[in-house]
This record gives sequence, C-alpha cells and structure tokens, in this order.
Amino acid sequence: MEAEAAPVRKHRRALPEFLNVPWAMGEAAVVAAAFMAVVPLVLALALVGLSLVVPAVGQFTKQLADGAVGPSFVMDLAISAGAFGVVWAYLRRYKVGWQVVGWRRPVNLWKTLVYLVALLIGFVVVSALLLAGLGMLVHGFNPNQAQTNDFTTGAAQHLSISIIALVLVPPVLEETVFRGFIFPAIAKRTGLVWGAVISSVIFGLAHWQANISVYTFVLGLVLCFMYVKLKSTVPGMVLHMLNNLLAFAALSQK
Repeated sequence: MEAEAAPVRKHRRALPEFLNVPWAMGEAAVVAAAFMAVVPLVLALALVGLSLVVPAVGQFTKQLADGAVGPSFVMDLAISAGAFGVVWAYLRRYKVGWQVVGWRRPVNLWKTLVYLVALLIGFVVVSALLLAGLGMLVHGFNPNQAQTNDFTTGAAQHLSISIIALVLVPPVLEETVFRGFIFPAIAKRTGLVWGAVISSVIFGLAHWQANISVYTFVLGLVLCFMYVKLKSTVPGMVLHMLNNLLAFAALSQK
C-alpha cells in the first residue's frame, strides 16, 4: 500500500494578485541602484564632460557645486526623469502599463481618508518613539540631526521651486520606484512582510542620513501596508506628500 504524500505546508501568506509583477528581485535591484547611484553618477559625469567644451554647461556645473537652487532643481528633475525612464523601460520590456506599479483604479474616498489620517498619526508617533529610543541606546546617534539641502536653506526665496522639489516630485517618484516596483518584486520571493521590510530598508538607506533613514524606514513600512490595503500607490503618494509638507514646513522655519 503506497504511502500518502505529505501535504504541502504554506509558509507565508499568498501574494495578492495585483502584486504579482512580471519582473524579479534582480531587476528591482537594478532600479534601486539606478535611483540611488547610477543615474546621478551618469548625469554628473556628463556635466563634467560637457563643461569642458560648452562654457554654459561649465557655468551651470559651478552653480550646482555652489548649491544654487535653480541648477539643483534642474538636476533633481533630471535624476527623477532618469529613474522614471528605467522603470518605463522595464514596463515596455514586459508590455505592461503604469497600473502595474500602482497607478491604478479609483479608490474608495472615505476608506482612503481614514487610512491617511490613522496611518499618518500612527507613523508620527511610532517614528518619534523609535528615534528617541535609538537616541538613548545607540552612542553617537542623533535623532534630532537636521536634514538640510539647497531647497530647505533657500525655501523663503524659492518657495515654489522648493515645494515642487521636496513635496510634490519625490513622493510620486519614490512610491513608483519603492512601493510600485521594488516591494512587489521582493515580496514575490520572500512574502509580504519581508518584502515590506527589505524594500523599506532600501528606501531608508536611499536617504543617506542615519536619523532620516530610520524615519523613512518606518514610513516605508506604513506605505507598503497602505498599498496592500488600497491596491494603489496613489493614496501612498498623498500620504508621502503630507509627510514631506510637514517636514518641509518644520525645516524651513529653522
């Protein structure tokens, strides 16, 4: 009499259908590298090369190095366009549209508002507690280290540009890259929880400052949860914009 086959045990929750993207972790790593390093490096090298033969480019590069708001804004837009271009190339390769990275379907307005308010409050409380705890436990960790850049220091003089560069553009780009592209690719391999954790670690590291990395790691977890629940990255973009607006308002007052 033949022995019955042992039942297959499920080790993790099944991935929602909308997160079954056609690309894999390796391609997610390529997009992360493009966003964090490759696109900025390529643009920087192009500027250096062109500045040797085009005087106007040389002047632009000098102003950029000096932290001028206008050139910094143009550079940020170019980096964003480059990162979007890499994502677009993969969408074309797999013959899918932007809805696959979460630019999809209308969401329930009231449900979205409840999530926005509850998650924003929860995120602020949890991140504040975590940062305070790390400040007490980790020697040299400064939870209150200021985040400064060319836009926050010149916010009063260039308010419109600063809002576009800090509040509007980054959430659209980062939700597309990290939640729409990277998170589901990792989750396919590791499951939802580890997909959220790993993609949020990468998201935190992309901000290059210890306390901001911790803060954005928690934000990444919240935004992954929101994407899973609402099946769209658009509400996450709104929450991300609200967070950036609050941070921008605080920084610009200093």
